[in-house]
Amino acid sequence: MRYNLFLASLVIPLFAPAWLCAGPVLLSDQYSASELQPTKFVVVLDGISRDVLPERFPDGTSRLRCDLGDIADGAHTVKVKAVNSAVNPRAPLESADVILSFRKAGSLVERMKAESEKLPATRTPKGYLKEDH
Repeated sequence: MRYNLFLASLVIPLFAPAWLCAGPVLLSDQYSASELQPTKFVVVLDGISRDVLPERFPDGTSRLRCDLGDIADGAHTVKVKAVNSAVNPRAPLESADVILSFRKAGSLVERMKAESEKLPATRTPKGYLKEDH
């Protein structure tokens, strides 16, 4: 019995972190309890749309939590929209689309900036460029 407890105390710390650590997820800021709460999020990942229910908290706030661990490695584009159909089911309220591009490699996810988000260089490396005379 004592051996089993000792073995369990060694094995559980080795495998528990892999089980507890989640893969990459898409998270939004929390919607405060005083503002209009979304009833769902429409997440379009590489052209495939799916509805994601918001994660709700006891204090009345909610947020988007969408698991990205099951997608393939490579470059992806995701478009997210918050929807509230509780106010008027025939004409649900929708937010503007938020579009993000990212690259996934295993559990590492890096955001790729669009060309419009890239800033031009603010300085020139004087002394390193030859000037034509």
